[in-house]
Amino acid sequence: MKTLLVTGLLASFITGSASADLLWYTSFEDVNDLGGKYYDYGDVNTDHWLTNNEGEAAVNGDGFSAWYGSTGGVGLGDGDYVGVTNYGSQGFYDGDQGYQMSDIDGIMELHFDGYEGSATMVSIAIYIAATGYEAADNFSIHWGADPVNGTLYSLDGNGGDGNGSVLEEASGTWMFLEFDVSELGAGHLHVRGESNSGSEAYFIDAVSIYGDAVPAPGALALLGLAGIASRRRRK
Repeated sequence: MKTLLVTGLLASFITGSASADLLWYTSFEDVNDLGGKYYDYGDVNTDHWLTNNEGEAAVNGDGFSAWYGSTGGVGLGDGDYVGVTNYGSQGFYDGDQGYQMSDIDGIMELHFDGYEGSATMVSIAIYIAATGYEAADNFSIHWGADPVNGTLYSLDGNGGDGNGSVLEEASGTWMFLEFDVSELGAGHLHVRGESNSGSEAYFIDAVSIYGDAVPAPGALALLGLAGIASRRRRK
């Protein structure tokens, strides 16, 4: 079914009024990104970009970077299971690894590189761990920095502690989500989470960015040479 979902997505682009190319994809499969608990050695009372630490799970990788926002808690300074992981009974949507956010005690955002306004659609697989959530817990997906117009998907813990919060209702299964971002302008995809318990875990996998491919500078140069050669042949 997973393959059919992705194939159907590609087919819809190809047969539609405009085609789109797969610009970037990750399922976090680099085994070098695996490690132990992640410790944030920065100031947990200030907002900052996170850095990778040797021997710990990578929070940053090829095409993605993590950011931490303080809410007055201990943050990730006490060591938490965040970043690239192969752990969990939930398995993973694609491959053997994914990206985890849990026990954040603040705000954690995973940002994916932008594509100069060429992106038209994104897709992502998410898994919300089945447990109780409090009202302060939340998970959301955004395009760009605008918290209103750029919110693609959001879940919160209102009515939580087993009373049927939106987070709880969405938990316990992998969900494959796709979003049209063609009208949102230049920007980038990012995923945001808040939680304060190790059991309150969010997993991310199979992230795709589609759009109009822009040839690399080397490819543009080759196209130029091909044009020159063609003109020479016509003379």
